[in-house]
Parts: sequence; structure tokens; C-alpha cells
Amino acid sequence: MDYVTRRILEGLFGKDPLKFSTNAVSPVVAKRRSKNRLSYYGVEQIGVSTRQLSKTFWQLRQQEIIDFLEDKEGNIQIVLTEAGERKVLAYHLDNLTLKTPKHWDGYWRIVAFDIPERKKRARDALTQKMKKLGLMQFQKSLWIYPHECKNEIDFVAQIFEVGKYVHYIVAKNITNETLIRGRFGL
Repeated sequence: MDYVTRRILEGLFGKDPLKFSTNAVSPVVAKRRSKNRLSYYGVEQIGVSTRQLSKTFWQLRQQEIIDFLEDKEGNIQIVLTEAGERKVLAYHLDNLTLKTPKHWDGYWRIVAFDIPERKKRARDALTQKMKKLGLMQFQKSLWIYPHECKNEIDFVAQIFEVGKYVHYIVAKNITNETLIRGRFGL
């Protein structure tokens, strides 16, 4: 996703993947001037010229990422298609990180899952993403992290469509805590 496309989609539908809603509809952003001409408004904060905005909207419609909803008065809203939702969510997934507070609250976050073999690709993708996020593999399907990460894990599990198999546990004590603390620099 190029810079301008990302700016436009984030400007219309939000930046935070954890608050991103599917079937998103933008505020009214255009009014029809003629059959092929639109006047854009309310998108100045995106920081893209009208020409670039028009070109990018045309490209996104051709790729079936967005669609236009037009009312009787000629007001147009941008709607994210299913393919668009997948593209935006995949972009957010690639850029997802976990925030690390300055002080540890003394609780361990444990992610456990038992994903069936028929969803092996999703299980492998979830495992790779947790590794990339910095969680420590404690056992084969048991991961540990010292800071709050429930929203991020729920988001990842939702993307891979395995949410019902993934469980989040908060624990005060755990065996081999000294070893685990060392791994996270606590």
C-alpha cells in the first residue's frame, strides 16, 4: 500500500487497527458536479491534493477496494469493500507492535491455543506473528509476555479466524520466573 493510499484510507477510516470497524463508511467526502466530476470536501486534513485524491479514489475503485454510495442530493460517501477491509487489516497486521511500559506490573500474560489441524496455516501464521511481536514460547502452544497485550492478540486471532481457539490468561506467579524475567530484561 503506497503512502498516499494509506494516508487516504487512514484519514477516512482511522489509523488504529484495534478500533477499526469493518463495513466502514466514511463521512460524506464528495458531491457530484457532473457525470464524471466530483468536488471533494472534508478531506483537507489528509494532506493530499484534490488531483491526487481523485486519482487514488479512481484506482481504489478499479481495484474494488472502495465503492461510492451516492444519495439523492449527489452527496457521496466512501465504503470499504470486503477486499478493502482485508487489505487494510493486512496492512495493520504487518505494522502491529506491542507497547512496553516503563514499569512492569508484576503480572504475566499467557496466550494459550489449541487450533485444529485443519487450520494449520492459521496456527502457523499466529505462531509467527506472536514470535515477531516478542512473546516468548513457553510450550508448543503456550506463549508468555510481561505486559498487557490482550487487544493485540485478539486482533491477530480475529484476522486469522481462530479467535475461539485462543485464550488469554493473566497470572501473578509462574514457575521458572527468574529465567523468564531474564528473557524480558525485568
